[in-house]
Amino acid sequence: MEWLSRIAAVTVVLALAFFFDYAFQNHWIGETGRVLLGLLCGAAAVFFGDRFWSKGQRAFGQSLAAAGIAFFYLSFWAAFALYRLAPQPVAFALMLLTTVGAGALAFRFGGPAVAMLGLAGGYATPLLLQSTGQPWFLLGYALLLNIGTVVAARRRDWPAVEAIALAGSTVLYIYARGEARDAAADTTFILVCLGLFVSSPWLGIAMAEVVVAALTIARVWAPSTAALATALVCACAGLVAAHRRRWSLLPLGSFAAFWFAYVLWSSSAETGAVFAPLAWVTLAFLILLGWNVLPRAESAPTLFAPEALLIPFNAGCYFAAGYNLLQPGFPHWTGLFAVATAAVHFAAGGLLWKRNAVLARLAAGSGLVLLALAVPIQFTGYPVAVAWSVEAAAIAWIGTQVPGSKLVASIGSLVLFALVLFHLGLVDSGLATGALLANSRFFAFAVAAISLWATGYWIGEGTAAAAAWIAGHTVMLWGLGLETDTWAARTAGPENARSLSSAALSVVAAAYAVVLFAGGTARRHDLTRRLGIVLIGLVILKLYLYDVWFLAALYRMVAFAILGLLLLLISYLYSRYRGSIESWWRP
Repeated sequence: MEWLSRIAAVTVVLALAFFFDYAFQNHWIGETGRVLLGLLCGAAAVFFGDRFWSKGQRAFGQSLAAAGIAFFYLSFWAAFALYRLAPQPVAFALMLLTTVGAGALAFRFGGPAVAMLGLAGGYATPLLLQSTGQPWFLLGYALLLNIGTVVAARRRDWPAVEAIALAGSTVLYIYARGEARDAAADTTFILVCLGLFVSSPWLGIAMAEVVVAALTIARVWAPSTAALATALVCACAGLVAAHRRRWSLLPLGSFAAFWFAYVLWSSSAETGAVFAPLAWVTLAFLILLGWNVLPRAESAPTLFAPEALLIPFNAGCYFAAGYNLLQPGFPHWTGLFAVATAAVHFAAGGLLWKRNAVLARLAAGSGLVLLALAVPIQFTGYPVAVAWSVEAAAIAWIGTQVPGSKLVASIGSLVLFALVLFHLGLVDSGLATGALLANSRFFAFAVAAISLWATGYWIGEGTAAAAAWIAGHTVMLWGLGLETDTWAARTAGPENARSLSSAALSVVAAAYAVVLFAGGTARRHDLTRRLGIVLIGLVILKLYLYDVWFLAALYRMVAFAILGLLLLLISYLYSRYRGSIESWWRP
């Protein structure tokens, strides 16, 4: 019933706002009469709300009093912005009294309901009356609400009330300001709100404000590089608050604040601007990286601590931003840029090694990945995937040689392999081919598969090793499938190419499954054997769900015959080595 009372109060406030607008259009009563009527309704609602509260009907009394506060906001705002009956100083003073009154009632009632509903009406006032002019007065009005709300919320430990203030001021700014821009007024408002909410005792509010402030102020100054400078100020405010309150999550908010602001800025940036934005993103990158190099970095005990995650994410965003800035006009610098960024991470790893080995390994791992990107980024076509694959495998091997670095190297290697897979799918799979299997496309797929197998072998056991083995076989099958499809297109006529390709794919996949099963059985490698079984199951499903219905008669017959022979071979292998195979899962 408490929520029903609050919804009813908000509904009544909206009704009064719409009445003002409708009465203005139809000239029912004079402007002064409308304002006085609103003040009378507000006073009556507050009076009776207090009476009901005193008699024990607390939820209803608080909701009614909150509606009265909203009536006062509507009336005073209308007196100035809509009807020009009161000058700005008088309207400000009356709104100040209303804010103080709402705070006093909230303290008297001992609950946040009055404050929350009063705030809803207060922030909705300029939106309902569709007034977007007078930027200094509008933003000053929002600041007045914010300050009063923050003081009351922190004294009574009401985080929801402060969250409403943050959301309300953000909505009021975005929608009431529209496309109109007053850089001085907007910047002042955003920075004052930043100082107000980033000092919040509640982490969620502080983090949300850092991100909102950075994005909003970047929008104000875009496409100028001042957008990046002001966004960096917001991010640094978050780091200062994190240091004072020892919040390990807030630096992630600062990270998100700046890099999201960069994305927003880059969508409207002036063409040709390189060095000024590069300087700002470099400064932001160094500040965020330096956050983990400071002595306080000893507080991050695990690989997945928030401060630890900041290192690779920050490295990736900085490299992407720098590449985006340099590639159009200075493409020959991108490789050197990757090497320089990697060197910075190696230096950070050296500084951190004695104080926090986890962060040091993450910094070094990020440097290795960036160094791996440096060479392939200078090439085009299949050499990119080849070089990335070899270097990813090399990173995995290095991890086995440096004590305590195996996990970090494994993650870095698999991340680089993810880039390989994207390149194979987006670039290499569409390359023109020469002789069957003896061409650059299949060479790229084969090197990627072999590198993945080597990585799985060096990692040894665990999820990462299994993922590398499975990915290697997937890539090899992928490459063989492309070669098979190309061979079918060259061999058969247009009317039979599809049937020949599908049948040949079934045969190739079945043969590969037999090789996996036999190899896994011979080498006593359970994962390889299981992959063979899974693959033959998929081939059988394809044969009975697709090939039997869509292939031409000749190709359907050939596919079923060859698959049947291969299944007999697998059955023979299983029966021949049944004792040793079943001993793997028996105690």
